[in-house]
Amino acid sequence: MTNEINPASSPVNTAPRTATEIAANVLGEIAWASPTMGYCECPGKKSHSSKDGGKDCVVYLDHVPTVNCLHASCKTAVEATNKKLRAAILNPTGDASFEMRKPTAEERARIAERDLKSRMQLRARKSLPSILKKYRWPYAEILNDSPVDVKVSEENHWRLLLGKFQPDDVVWIGERDSSGKPENAANFRTVNEWLKCEWAPHQFLCPSTFKNNSWSRSNENVLARRFLVVESDLLTRDEVGAVFRYLGECGLKLVAVVDTAGKSLHGWFEFPADEELMNDLRLILPALKCDPKMLTASQPARLPSAMRGEKRQRLIFLAKEETKLVNEVN
Repeated sequence: MTNEINPASSPVNTAPRTATEIAANVLGEIAWASPTMGYCECPGKKSHSSKDGGKDCVVYLDHVPTVNCLHASCKTAVEATNKKLRAAILNPTGDASFEMRKPTAEERARIAERDLKSRMQLRARKSLPSILKKYRWPYAEILNDSPVDVKVSEENHWRLLLGKFQPDDVVWIGERDSSGKPENAANFRTVNEWLKCEWAPHQFLCPSTFKNNSWSRSNENVLARRFLVVESDLLTRDEVGAVFRYLGECGLKLVAVVDTAGKSLHGWFEFPADEELMNDLRLILPALKCDPKMLTASQPARLPSAMRGEKRQRLIFLAKEETKLVNEVN
């Protein structure tokens, strides 16, 4: 179903003519995140038994127009609104002979899957306060708990992190704009080649490896996802450690934690081989106030030992265990 509809001529010229206009007419103000998905106030908000979040109620206009709220207590009001919304969009002229088409089995499955994902995000968001308390791991404790002593030789921290890759892995190290031109091929070298440098060559490192002869840091050129980097600009540096610990309970292996010399920490985890776990993380991490951009295969992270203004980026945690990663990207 497209977002544009073409109702028959109506004597009221101001009547809404698009699905988005009709949805706003039924639901009130909608903050559109895409042409077919937006956030609105739940029609059954008064019945909610727990605190509302700004994105608890979502309206989808693709396929079968649907309002979905993360709260269960408003189910009756939401179902009534869905009937009204679907009739308004699918039968904009009010044809008395119109019969609402029942969703297909595929559409029902899609709606159910979407509802499940929304509820997973709600549970994660509501669990964050207890996670921060139960798994508390402030900055000083992370540093003291490091299996490898990282309180010395900060100028060599970049070598320690690179040592977690395979020696012949082609790794990108550069600045934000060090990509996309043939001359940027120099930013793609094997780990052994990079280790010949006397000091940290640039501020950024990509946690994935790349194909030979790459000169663009793009997802298409990624050969293997070695690590998953988790970051939050919303949690403090004393709070985000709790999320790192919690992810360890979820099955991820923490390899390193980097102080970015800014307001955040980067947690480096072995990239999960379990695709189902990775799909769950794509839902859960944003709900835990972690940056979803870091889930992108070619997204750069801060390289320890490099200077950021007058401060040095550095490791505050490094695991001793050797990592053996074979999760190749086809």
